[in-house]
Amino acid sequence: MVWMHFSTKNGHLLGFTFFSFSFAVRMSKEKKKHGFWFYFGKVMAGLGIALLLLILYVYLSVPTYSFKEPKPFSGEYLYNPYQGMNPDQWKKYHFHCHSRKYFGLTNGRKSTETAIDSVYQALGYDHYGISDYMSINPHHTDKQDYIPTYEHGYGLFRKTHQICIGAESVYWPDFPFMQNLNMKQHTLNKLAERSRFVMPAHASFTTGYKVNDMVLLSNYRLLEVLNPYGNAFEHWDMALSNGHRVYALGDDDTHNITDHSEVCHNLTMINTQNLDAESAYEALDKGLCYAVEFDNWYHFPMTLEEKVKQVKALPHLTRAELVGDTLFVATSANKMQEVKFIGQDGKVLKTEEAVATAYYVIQPEDHYVRTVINVNGLQHFYLNPVTRHPTPEPIDQRLDVVNKAQTYLYWFVYLVALAAFVWYLFNKAKAQKEESK
Repeated sequence: MVWMHFSTKNGHLLGFTFFSFSFAVRMSKEKKKHGFWFYFGKVMAGLGIALLLLILYVYLSVPTYSFKEPKPFSGEYLYNPYQGMNPDQWKKYHFHCHSRKYFGLTNGRKSTETAIDSVYQALGYDHYGISDYMSINPHHTDKQDYIPTYEHGYGLFRKTHQICIGAESVYWPDFPFMQNLNMKQHTLNKLAERSRFVMPAHASFTTGYKVNDMVLLSNYRLLEVLNPYGNAFEHWDMALSNGHRVYALGDDDTHNITDHSEVCHNLTMINTQNLDAESAYEALDKGLCYAVEFDNWYHFPMTLEEKVKQVKALPHLTRAELVGDTLFVATSANKMQEVKFIGQDGKVLKTEEAVATAYYVIQPEDHYVRTVINVNGLQHFYLNPVTRHPTPEPIDQRLDVVNKAQTYLYWFVYLVALAAFVWYLFNKAKAQKEESK
């Protein structure tokens, strides 16, 4: 069991290390024949070994977690994040956008800060955050609404990435290859220590986060439910169905701001009087926000000018109120084309069409109820859920616990295996050296 834990995720790294070491040994045999290439190969092999050992250390240093059994929302009290909201205080926010960094090596090479300013200011956004890879962009630090944000993650294939909102510093370690549940939870925990919010990004894109991961993962408040590279409705409902109070955000994930087809797909509406960071944090933590999706990419291609008009005419939520056990929902539009109330396991509980106000009577067996509003066929609102709790204030569950005994056991086995491996390589090199004499 211990060996399987090691080999399934990390054994290939030892293979790479062995290959690099063998390459260095072979190059030493060709010293007299190759001169420069011998030294070049030796240096490159050494650098490769050093890098692989660093990655190996990051992988093997992860503690082993035990996860408690998740419990669905329950209790006699209903928590509605929108109760008592002011419908005149909605602001347009966006947290996921890339600028030119690292000499243009990352995907964002055409997006200068000034170009980003011009586009999102034209769209009338109240806040647009730049979330460069592994770098907190200082652009607009002098402004009241500045929120330090960055995207964490090196993975190129699975893309298990996170958006860190309100970040104090960059957390550099990551798992660039495959990740198991321990690694994902460990990353969330480490990022949460340095950021106000850590949000799994584009969760459905390349299955960086599997839907079943959301059953046990905890210690995060926000989920990027709307992203042009893939929405994460199944992930959201899986988290909610297992009692995780997680709220939805919508972002563009813009990489080329000069391509106007990339902008204005999604945004997040936050209910706050002021534009300072702390006010936004408080609203996000309460769930006093909702995600907006514009159906304007594949089906209805639009110019930037057309998108500006659409955003300026965007209706907003005017009511999401609990009266007893009945949830009433309305927007500033004269009528909503369709309203769906969704509950446990993503089940549609009720659908209303062509109504000015929709309602749903929350049943005793409903653990949570979230609302999806198709305003007019072009804009869709994804409201955060009403959840059940045993107290008037919501209670969050934390499932992960470090299993110290198992962690120490694994670390001991890793050290013994590594020592044996190094001893084997040393003896092999010594034998080859003697043979070459």
